[in-house]
Amino acid sequence: MSEYQHYQFLAVDRPLSDEQVAEIRQLTSRAALTRTTFVNSYQWGDFKGSCDHLMEKYYDAHLYFANWGHRKIILRWPSDQLPLHIAEQYCTGESADARQHDEHVLITLVSDDEDGGLDDFNDLFDFDYYEDRGREEKWLPSIAEARLDVAAGDMRLLYLAWLHCLANHNLDDDDVEPALPAGLADLPDSLTDLATFLRIDPDLITAACAPLPHPDPEPTCAMYVSWVSTLPSTGKDTTLVRLLHDDDPHAAAELRRRFRLAHPGTPAREPGRTVAQLRAAVPAAAAERLAHEAQEEAEREEAERRQAHAAQQRRLAAIQDDPEAAWSRVHEMIAYQRGRNYPAAVQLLGDLAVLADRDGTREAFAERCRALRGQHPTNKALKRLLDAAGL
Repeated sequence: MSEYQHYQFLAVDRPLSDEQVAEIRQLTSRAALTRTTFVNSYQWGDFKGSCDHLMEKYYDAHLYFANWGHRKIILRWPSDQLPLHIAEQYCTGESADARQHDEHVLITLVSDDEDGGLDDFNDLFDFDYYEDRGREEKWLPSIAEARLDVAAGDMRLLYLAWLHCLANHNLDDDDVEPALPAGLADLPDSLTDLATFLRIDPDLITAACAPLPHPDPEPTCAMYVSWVSTLPSTGKDTTLVRLLHDDDPHAAAELRRRFRLAHPGTPAREPGRTVAQLRAAVPAAAAERLAHEAQEEAEREEAERRQAHAAQQRRLAAIQDDPEAAWSRVHEMIAYQRGRNYPAAVQLLGDLAVLADRDGTREAFAERCRALRGQHPTNKALKRLLDAAGL
Protein backbone atom coordinates (compact mmCIF):
# COMPACT_ATOMS: atom_id res chain seq x y z
CA MET A 1 0.00 0.00 0.00
CA SER A 2 1.28 3.47 -0.86
CA GLU A 3 -0.38 5.40 2.00
CA TYR A 4 -1.84 4.45 5.37
CA GLN A 5 -3.11 6.64 8.20
CA HIS A 6 -4.67 5.48 11.45
CA TYR A 7 -6.72 7.56 13.91
CA GLN A 8 -7.83 6.32 17.30
CA PHE A 9 -9.49 7.96 20.30
CA LEU A 10 -10.50 6.60 23.71
CA ALA A 11 -12.98 7.96 26.24
CA VAL A 12 -11.51 6.48 29.41
CA ASP A 13 -12.91 8.45 32.35
CA ARG A 14 -16.55 8.25 31.25
CA PRO A 15 -18.38 7.07 28.15
CA LEU A 16 -19.79 9.59 25.70
CA SER A 17 -23.48 10.29 25.57
CA ASP A 18 -25.54 9.28 22.55
CA GLU A 19 -25.77 12.95 21.62
CA GLN A 20 -21.98 13.29 21.67
CA VAL A 21 -21.57 10.21 19.50
CA ALA A 22 -24.03 11.71 17.04
CA GLU A 23 -22.04 14.96 16.99
CA ILE A 24 -18.84 13.07 16.14
CA ARG A 25 -20.64 11.03 13.49
CA GLN A 26 -21.29 14.30 11.65
CA LEU A 27 -17.52 14.58 11.14
CA THR A 28 -17.04 11.15 9.57
CA SER A 29 -19.27 8.48 8.14
CA ARG A 30 -16.48 5.90 8.02
CA ALA A 31 -15.17 5.71 11.58
CA ALA A 32 -16.06 2.80 13.85
CA LEU A 33 -17.73 4.65 16.74
CA THR A 34 -18.85 3.49 20.16
CA ARG A 35 -19.44 5.45 23.34
CA THR A 36 -15.80 4.85 24.33
CA THR A 37 -13.86 4.41 21.07
CA PHE A 38 -13.22 6.04 17.71
CA VAL A 39 -11.20 4.09 15.14
CA ASN A 40 -10.61 4.97 11.51
CA SER A 41 -7.94 4.16 8.94
CA TYR A 42 -7.36 5.78 5.57
CA GLN A 43 -5.57 4.55 2.46
CA TRP A 44 -6.68 7.63 0.60
CA GLY A 45 -8.17 10.89 1.76
CA ASP A 46 -7.90 12.17 5.32
CA PHE A 47 -9.93 12.84 8.46
CA LYS A 48 -11.65 16.22 8.08
CA GLY A 49 -12.17 16.92 11.77
CA SER A 50 -9.81 18.42 14.34
CA CYS A 51 -8.03 15.95 16.61
CA ASP A 52 -7.32 18.74 19.11
CA HIS A 53 -11.02 19.66 19.25
CA LEU A 54 -12.08 16.04 19.78
CA MET A 55 -9.60 15.73 22.63
CA GLU A 56 -10.68 19.00 24.22
CA LYS A 57 -14.37 18.14 24.16
CA TYR A 58 -14.80 14.35 24.14
CA TYR A 59 -11.81 12.05 24.62
CA ASP A 60 -9.01 11.26 27.06
CA ALA A 61 -6.45 9.60 24.78
CA HIS A 62 -5.58 9.84 21.08
CA LEU A 63 -3.11 8.04 18.81
CA TYR A 64 -2.25 8.82 15.20
CA PHE A 65 0.31 7.33 12.87
CA ALA A 66 1.06 7.36 9.16
CA ASN A 67 3.30 5.03 7.24
CA TRP A 68 5.54 7.91 6.12
CA GLY A 69 6.92 8.22 9.66
CA HIS A 70 4.63 10.62 11.57
CA ARG A 71 3.28 9.54 14.98
CA LYS A 72 1.35 11.41 17.64
CA ILE A 73 -0.06 10.78 21.12
CA ILE A 74 -2.38 13.17 22.98
CA LEU A 75 -3.36 12.48 26.60
CA ARG A 76 -5.78 14.44 28.78
CA TRP A 77 -6.18 14.79 32.55
CA PRO A 78 -8.45 16.83 34.80
CA SER A 79 -6.34 19.80 35.87
CA ASP A 80 -6.66 18.90 39.55
CA GLN A 81 -5.02 15.54 38.72
CA LEU A 82 -2.18 17.05 36.63
CA PRO A 83 -1.74 20.81 37.07
CA LEU A 84 -0.42 22.65 34.03
CA HIS A 85 2.64 24.00 35.85
CA ILE A 86 3.74 20.42 36.62
CA ALA A 87 3.26 19.26 33.02
CA GLU A 88 5.19 22.28 31.71
CA GLN A 89 8.26 21.28 33.74
CA TYR A 90 8.63 18.26 31.47
CA CYS A 91 6.93 19.21 28.19
CA THR A 92 9.25 21.95 27.00
CA GLY A 93 9.68 21.54 23.25
CA GLU A 94 8.02 20.91 19.91
CA SER A 95 8.08 17.16 20.52
CA ALA A 96 6.18 17.45 23.82
CA ASP A 97 3.73 20.26 24.41
CA ALA A 98 1.45 20.90 27.41
CA ARG A 99 -1.61 23.16 27.42
CA GLN A 100 -4.80 23.71 29.36
CA HIS A 101 -8.32 23.82 27.97
CA ASP A 102 -11.10 24.60 30.43
CA GLU A 103 -10.77 22.08 33.28
CA HIS A 104 -8.34 19.73 31.53
CA VAL A 105 -4.61 19.62 30.85
CA LEU A 106 -3.48 17.99 27.61
CA ILE A 107 -0.02 16.91 26.51
CA THR A 108 0.83 16.25 22.87
CA LEU A 109 3.78 14.00 22.00
CA VAL A 110 4.98 13.95 18.39
CA SER A 111 7.56 11.80 16.62
CA ASP A 112 8.65 12.34 13.02
CA ASP A 113 11.04 10.16 11.07
CA GLU A 114 10.95 11.08 7.40
CA ASP A 115 13.72 8.60 6.68
CA GLY A 116 11.86 5.72 8.34
CA GLY A 117 8.96 5.47 5.94
CA LEU A 118 7.26 2.19 5.18
CA ASP A 119 10.07 -0.02 6.52
CA ASP A 120 9.88 1.72 9.91
CA PHE A 121 6.09 1.35 9.90
CA ASN A 122 6.21 -2.37 9.11
CA ASP A 123 8.91 -2.99 11.74
CA LEU A 124 6.75 -1.42 14.45
CA PHE A 125 3.43 -2.99 13.57
CA ASP A 126 4.53 -6.22 11.84
CA PHE A 127 1.66 -5.27 9.59
CA ASP A 128 -0.04 -7.02 6.70
CA TYR A 129 -3.05 -4.89 5.74
CA TYR A 130 -5.09 -7.80 4.46
CA GLU A 131 -4.33 -10.22 7.32
CA ASP A 132 -3.52 -8.14 10.41
CA ARG A 133 -6.07 -5.32 10.45
CA GLY A 134 -6.84 -4.33 14.00
CA ARG A 135 -3.38 -5.06 15.38
CA GLU A 136 -2.57 -1.34 15.36
CA GLU A 137 -5.53 -0.71 17.68
CA LYS A 138 -3.74 -2.40 20.59
CA TRP A 139 -1.23 0.40 21.15
CA LEU A 140 -3.45 3.16 22.53
CA PRO A 141 -5.28 1.10 25.21
CA SER A 142 -1.89 0.08 26.58
CA ILE A 143 -0.43 3.60 26.53
CA ALA A 144 -3.60 5.11 28.03
CA GLU A 145 -3.16 2.98 31.16
CA ALA A 146 -0.30 5.29 32.20
CA ARG A 147 -2.73 8.20 32.68
CA LEU A 148 -3.89 6.91 36.04
CA ASP A 149 -0.28 6.43 37.18
CA VAL A 150 0.37 10.10 36.48
CA ALA A 151 -2.83 11.04 38.32
CA ALA A 152 -1.53 9.01 41.28
CA GLY A 153 1.70 11.04 41.32
CA ASP A 154 3.97 8.85 39.15
CA MET A 155 5.99 11.23 36.96
CA ARG A 156 7.76 8.65 34.78
CA LEU A 157 5.57 9.35 31.74
CA LEU A 158 6.35 13.06 31.97
CA TYR A 159 10.08 12.42 32.37
CA LEU A 160 9.95 10.29 29.20
CA ALA A 161 8.30 13.27 27.48
CA TRP A 162 11.26 15.43 28.54
CA LEU A 163 13.73 12.82 27.24
CA HIS A 164 11.76 12.82 23.98
CA CYS A 165 12.37 16.58 23.70
CA LEU A 166 16.06 16.01 24.42
CA ALA A 167 16.34 13.29 21.76
CA ASN A 168 14.71 15.55 19.15
CA HIS A 169 17.05 18.48 19.90
CA ASN A 170 14.31 20.70 21.32
CA LEU A 171 16.53 21.61 24.30
CA ASP A 172 19.78 23.53 24.74
CA ASP A 173 22.90 21.75 25.94
CA ASP A 174 22.93 23.63 29.23
CA ASP A 175 19.26 22.95 30.05
CA VAL A 176 18.94 20.99 33.30
CA GLU A 177 16.79 17.90 33.66
CA PRO A 178 13.66 17.99 35.85
CA ALA A 179 13.42 15.88 39.00
CA LEU A 180 14.19 12.26 38.18
CA PRO A 181 11.44 9.85 39.29
CA ALA A 182 12.32 6.50 40.85
CA GLY A 183 11.47 3.39 38.88
CA LEU A 184 12.51 4.68 35.45
CA ALA A 185 14.67 1.58 34.98
CA ASP A 186 11.64 -0.67 35.50
CA LEU A 187 8.96 0.73 33.22
CA PRO A 188 5.50 -0.83 33.08
CA ASP A 189 4.28 -2.13 29.73
CA SER A 190 2.27 1.03 29.13
CA LEU A 191 5.38 3.25 29.27
CA THR A 192 7.52 0.76 27.37
CA ASP A 193 4.94 0.90 24.59
CA LEU A 194 4.91 4.69 24.73
CA ALA A 195 8.70 4.86 24.42
CA THR A 196 8.67 2.40 21.54
CA PHE A 197 5.89 4.20 19.71
CA LEU A 198 7.66 7.56 20.03
CA ARG A 199 11.06 6.06 19.07
CA ILE A 200 12.71 7.16 22.33
CA ASP A 201 16.21 5.66 22.32
CA PRO A 202 16.36 2.92 24.98
CA ASP A 203 20.05 3.73 25.50
CA LEU A 204 19.07 7.30 26.38
CA ILE A 205 16.59 5.99 28.94
CA THR A 206 19.30 3.72 30.38
CA ALA A 207 21.73 6.64 30.59
CA ALA A 208 19.11 8.69 32.44
CA CYS A 209 18.56 5.81 34.89
CA ALA A 210 22.23 5.60 35.91
CA PRO A 211 22.03 7.42 39.29
CA LEU A 212 18.42 6.49 39.92
CA PRO A 213 17.20 5.02 43.21
CA HIS A 214 15.24 1.81 42.96
CA PRO A 215 11.50 2.18 43.51
CA ASP A 216 10.33 1.76 47.08
CA PRO A 217 8.67 -1.54 48.00
CA GLU A 218 4.94 -1.71 47.37
CA PRO A 219 2.90 -0.53 50.36
CA THR A 220 1.60 -3.30 52.57
CA CYS A 221 -2.04 -3.79 53.54
CA ALA A 222 -1.16 -2.77 57.09
CA MET A 223 0.26 0.55 55.84
CA TYR A 224 -2.96 1.27 53.95
CA VAL A 225 -5.09 0.33 56.96
CA SER A 226 -3.09 2.62 59.23
CA TRP A 227 -3.28 5.55 56.81
CA VAL A 228 -6.97 5.16 55.96
CA SER A 229 -7.82 5.19 59.68
CA THR A 230 -6.44 8.75 59.87
CA LEU A 231 -8.66 10.14 57.10
CA PRO A 232 -11.72 12.19 58.06
CA SER A 233 -14.98 10.30 57.68
CA THR A 234 -16.51 12.87 55.33
CA GLY A 235 -13.65 12.57 52.87
CA LYS A 236 -13.76 8.79 52.94
CA ASP A 237 -17.51 8.77 52.37
CA THR A 238 -17.18 11.10 49.39
CA THR A 239 -14.49 8.94 47.83
CA LEU A 240 -16.52 5.77 48.29
CA VAL A 241 -19.52 7.40 46.61
CA ARG A 242 -17.32 8.43 43.67
CA LEU A 243 -16.08 4.86 43.34
CA LEU A 244 -19.44 3.12 43.75
CA HIS A 245 -21.94 5.50 42.20
CA ASP A 246 -19.94 7.57 39.75
CA ASP A 247 -17.46 4.82 38.82
CA ASP A 248 -14.84 7.58 38.84
CA PRO A 249 -11.46 6.04 37.86
CA HIS A 250 -9.65 9.05 39.28
CA ALA A 251 -10.96 8.48 42.80
CA ALA A 252 -8.55 5.61 43.40
CA ALA A 253 -5.72 7.55 41.70
CA GLU A 254 -6.38 10.51 43.97
CA LEU A 255 -6.19 8.29 47.05
CA ARG A 256 -2.90 6.83 45.85
CA ARG A 257 -1.50 10.32 45.24
CA ARG A 258 -2.51 11.41 48.76
CA PHE A 259 -0.98 8.24 50.20
CA ARG A 260 2.21 8.91 48.22
CA LEU A 261 2.42 12.44 49.62
CA ALA A 262 1.97 11.09 53.15
CA HIS A 263 4.61 8.38 52.57
CA PRO A 264 7.23 10.01 50.30
CA GLY A 265 9.73 7.15 50.70
CA THR A 266 13.03 7.57 48.86
CA PRO A 267 13.11 11.09 47.48
CA ALA A 268 13.66 11.52 43.75
CA ARG A 269 17.12 12.74 42.85
CA GLU A 270 17.13 16.50 42.54
CA PRO A 271 17.74 18.08 39.12
CA GLY A 272 21.40 18.30 38.29
CA ARG A 273 22.49 16.87 34.94
CA THR A 274 22.47 18.98 31.82
CA VAL A 275 21.28 17.91 28.40
CA ALA A 276 24.90 17.76 27.22
CA GLN A 277 25.86 15.45 30.09
CA LEU A 278 22.98 13.09 29.37
CA ARG A 279 23.83 12.95 25.66
CA ALA A 280 27.46 12.23 26.53
CA ALA A 281 26.37 9.27 28.68
CA VAL A 282 24.47 7.52 25.87
CA PRO A 283 27.47 5.88 24.08
CA ALA A 284 28.54 4.14 27.31
CA ALA A 285 24.99 2.89 27.86
CA ALA A 286 24.86 1.63 24.28
CA ALA A 287 28.21 -0.14 24.64
CA GLU A 288 27.05 -1.81 27.86
CA ARG A 289 23.84 -2.94 26.18
CA LEU A 290 25.68 -4.36 23.17
CA ALA A 291 28.11 -6.21 25.45
CA HIS A 292 25.20 -7.64 27.44
CA GLU A 293 23.42 -8.69 24.24
CA ALA A 294 26.60 -10.31 22.92
CA GLN A 295 27.04 -12.24 26.16
CA GLU A 296 23.42 -13.39 26.05
CA GLU A 297 23.84 -14.47 22.43
CA ALA A 298 27.01 -16.40 23.23
CA GLU A 299 25.27 -18.11 26.15
CA ARG A 300 22.29 -18.96 23.96
CA GLU A 301 24.53 -20.41 21.24
CA GLU A 302 26.45 -22.45 23.82
CA ALA A 303 23.21 -23.83 25.26
CA GLU A 304 22.01 -24.74 21.77
CA ARG A 305 25.36 -26.41 21.03
CA ARG A 306 25.12 -28.48 24.20
CA GLN A 307 21.54 -29.47 23.41
CA ALA A 308 22.47 -30.43 19.84
CA HIS A 309 25.43 -32.47 21.08
CA ALA A 310 23.29 -34.29 23.64
CA ALA A 311 20.64 -35.01 21.01
CA GLN A 312 23.27 -36.38 18.62
CA GLN A 313 24.70 -38.61 21.32
CA ARG A 314 21.25 -40.10 21.84
CA ARG A 315 20.89 -40.70 18.11
CA LEU A 316 24.34 -42.28 17.90
CA ALA A 317 23.50 -44.65 20.75
CA ALA A 318 20.41 -45.74 18.80
CA ILE A 319 22.26 -46.58 15.56
CA GLN A 320 25.74 -47.67 16.64
CA ASP A 321 24.81 -51.37 17.00
CA ASP A 322 23.33 -51.57 13.48
CA PRO A 323 24.71 -48.91 11.11
CA GLU A 324 23.46 -50.84 8.08
CA ALA A 325 19.87 -50.41 9.22
CA ALA A 326 20.53 -46.65 9.38
CA TRP A 327 21.91 -46.70 5.81
CA SER A 328 18.76 -48.49 4.69
CA ARG A 329 16.59 -45.77 6.26
CA VAL A 330 18.61 -43.10 4.45
CA HIS A 331 17.98 -44.78 1.09
CA GLU A 332 14.28 -45.25 1.88
CA MET A 333 13.76 -41.61 2.83
CA ILE A 334 15.47 -40.39 -0.33
CA ALA A 335 13.74 -42.94 -2.57
CA TYR A 336 10.32 -41.39 -1.84
CA GLN A 337 11.51 -38.24 -3.65
CA ARG A 338 9.84 -36.04 -1.06
CA GLY A 339 11.80 -32.99 -0.09
CA ARG A 340 10.47 -32.95 3.46
CA ASN A 341 12.31 -36.25 4.11
CA TYR A 342 15.69 -34.99 2.90
CA PRO A 343 16.75 -33.02 6.04
CA ALA A 344 16.17 -36.09 8.26
CA ALA A 345 18.08 -38.29 5.77
CA VAL A 346 21.03 -35.87 5.70
CA GLN A 347 21.01 -35.64 9.53
CA LEU A 348 21.17 -39.43 9.72
CA LEU A 349 24.07 -39.41 7.25
CA GLY A 350 25.84 -36.90 9.49
CA ASP A 351 25.42 -39.26 12.45
CA LEU A 352 26.83 -42.09 10.35
CA ALA A 353 29.79 -39.84 9.49
CA VAL A 354 30.49 -39.34 13.23
CA LEU A 355 30.38 -43.11 13.78
CA ALA A 356 32.73 -43.63 10.82
CA ASP A 357 35.23 -41.12 12.27
CA ARG A 358 35.02 -42.83 15.63
CA ASP A 359 35.46 -46.34 14.12
CA GLY A 360 38.19 -45.36 11.64
CA THR A 361 36.04 -46.13 8.58
CA ARG A 362 35.76 -42.64 7.15
CA GLU A 363 37.05 -43.58 3.70
CA ALA A 364 34.46 -46.34 3.31
CA PHE A 365 31.78 -43.91 4.44
CA ALA A 366 32.93 -41.30 1.88
CA GLU A 367 32.78 -43.89 -0.89
CA ARG A 368 29.20 -44.80 0.01
CA CYS A 369 28.26 -41.10 0.04
CA ARG A 370 29.71 -40.66 -3.46
CA ALA A 371 27.72 -43.68 -4.60
CA LEU A 372 24.57 -42.20 -3.04
CA ARG A 373 25.09 -38.96 -4.92
CA GLY A 374 25.58 -40.90 -8.13
CA GLN A 375 22.21 -42.57 -7.67
CA HIS A 376 20.47 -39.17 -7.61
CA PRO A 377 22.44 -36.96 -10.04
CA THR A 378 19.50 -34.66 -10.90
CA ASN A 379 18.17 -34.12 -7.38
CA LYS A 380 19.27 -30.53 -6.78
CA ALA A 381 17.48 -30.16 -3.44
CA LEU A 382 19.26 -33.20 -2.01
CA LYS A 383 22.59 -32.04 -3.45
CA ARG A 384 22.25 -28.61 -1.74
CA LEU A 385 21.62 -30.25 1.65
CA LEU A 386 24.51 -32.66 1.26
CA ASP A 387 26.85 -29.85 0.20
CA ALA A 388 25.75 -27.70 3.17
CA ALA A 389 26.47 -30.64 5.54
CA GLY A 390 29.88 -31.32 3.98
CA LEU A 391 28.85 -34.86 2.93
